[in-house]
Amino acid sequence: MQIYLSTLTESDYEASLQTIVEAFQDVSESNHDEQELVKRIRSDANYNYELEVVAKNDDGEVVGHILLSEIKIVSEQATYTALALAPLAVLKPYRNQGIGKALVQAGEERAAAQGYDTIIVLGEPDYYGRLGYEEAEQYSIYSPFEVPSAYFMVKFIAENKQTTPRGKVVYSDAFNG
Repeated sequence: MQIYLSTLTESDYEASLQTIVEAFQDVSESNHDEQELVKRIRSDANYNYELEVVAKNDDGEVVGHILLSEIKIVSEQATYTALALAPLAVLKPYRNQGIGKALVQAGEERAAAQGYDTIIVLGEPDYYGRLGYEEAEQYSIYSPFEVPSAYFMVKFIAENKQTTPRGKVVYSDAFNG
């Protein structure tokens, strides 16, 4: 079976939300409203549809989804625009086949092509560590809420990054749902 990655289209809108619901059903750490977060991000003024990618099977069914959205990293010296990776969802029967990795890589490539250079994720260190994400705190990038530092991660995706952002992450209002 082939998996195809594509930018979210209007016809994928509801299917992507259902995929997110189903993918997070068995995740105990989830508050099970990831689909509501996606709806809020989609209605945000800074929403960028090119940074929302779906994975489809041969039948055209949405089996995976990723969304990157703008955040800020703020210090006394500067404010940087970065991206948050949230959520990443793959339906259970399709897990452990490289679909999540492919979605992350597609998101990173699209972000880099648009000039973004930093992505933040709150996620499982074992998984995201294999994809090149590192503990953000080691770069003086801090979460705005209490979370074990190993789970708050960053990846720098620019080839010739001039400046490494430092400071506290400020999520868009969509995350405050």
